[in-house]
Amino acid sequence: MMKQTFVERLGFGVTPYAVIIWRDGDEAKSKTICYDELEVQVALAMHADPKGFYHQYEPKVYYTAQSEELIA
Repeated sequence: MMKQTFVERLGFGVTPYAVIIWRDGDEAKSKTICYDELEVQVALAMHADPKGFYHQYEPKVYYTAQSEELIA
């Protein structure tokens, strides 16, 4: 099971929904920026494909703080 980690802000003016760091052991190999949950799920589906590039790496998902959506 993947542990979810939350970060305050990333990017330049536009806050992504999540960032996936693709790791090989302790080494980061690639990064995927996701702007909604659908993009996160599509990226993680690439990891599940045994023929895909990302299958060889372990994903670590960092969700950004979405404070604007919490205002009622």
